[in-house]
Amino acid sequence: MTSAEKEQLDIQYLYRTENAWQFRVGERTPDYHTKSFADAGRHSDVSLQEAREYRNNFFEKNPHLWPSRPILRRQLQKNNRTGIMGVNYAETRLPSGTIHRSWQMTCPHPTHGSKKPRTAAYSIVKHGDARALMMAVQARRDATLEFEAVAQSDEDHQDIQSLVGEYDDIIAELRESIEKGSESPLLAIIQEARLDATSKRSEISVRLGQHRFRRLVLERWQGRCAATGADILVTAAHIKPWQIASNFDRINPDNGIALSLLYHRAFDLGYISFADAGTILVYEAYRERLLQVGLNLSGKISGLTEDHRPFLEHHRKQIFQGAKQLAAS
Repeated sequence: MTSAEKEQLDIQYLYRTENAWQFRVGERTPDYHTKSFADAGRHSDVSLQEAREYRNNFFEKNPHLWPSRPILRRQLQKNNRTGIMGVNYAETRLPSGTIHRSWQMTCPHPTHGSKKPRTAAYSIVKHGDARALMMAVQARRDATLEFEAVAQSDEDHQDIQSLVGEYDDIIAELRESIEKGSESPLLAIIQEARLDATSKRSEISVRLGQHRFRRLVLERWQGRCAATGADILVTAAHIKPWQIASNFDRINPDNGIALSLLYHRAFDLGYISFADAGTILVYEAYRERLLQVGLNLSGKISGLTEDHRPFLEHHRKQIFQGAKQLAAS
């Protein structure tokens, strides 16, 4: 079990024996310490809670051993309502009676002995909802990155980079919505009162995966349609459809091609497909109608790599309506 998984379960330095939970720290060092908490006829959750409380008190009294703990928490705080680690919404009543609304970030100090976390707040009235949230996430991202200087293990570095990457994706999604002047789907998830923080975090993860897929696919083709070179009305098309792709392949940019809307629709319906070399394959029964709507069927798409091949093969065999044509040729 990784340190991040242990963090999620809050069982760092706790080990389960047959009838007890055991706290251990500093094994094979002069600071070694252990204590067991037997079930003794009780539910194991009771002994686990006792072990947690003992562990927390032990580290409070022995802060010099803190470096052996996971360097950064990956678990949502109980008061979190956003689903974003270290970022929350706040309302403060001013002496005038008005409510000051803001997005704020909180981050532990990278120096383990410090008890005072870093905080920053950004006014919604001044900056707007999406921009204030983006600024709070950016501040939390920058504060998180400072933990790199004190990280002591590969797992610590991986945890930090994973969290920073998550913040980068949130910032990119919010910035895109701000630049377009459109409502942010991500902000809508975060503000959904019917969802708890854990559910929001799950939906945010899905949304970010979709956004990351689109961004990486369009970046690979410089924002242009692979078939026409046009730079407007271009979308990120899944080669292996979303409905049947694995969770990984749904956000795998190798399972995507940048296509203008008309080509995208024809590709999704199986009226066209692509050879590994990029040649456009046509379902002959629809050739005339596809020409009538303006598709250039004699062209060739660019930018394909070896990594696209298994997805293209699946499309030709399972989605392309001219699959029998290919088999007969």
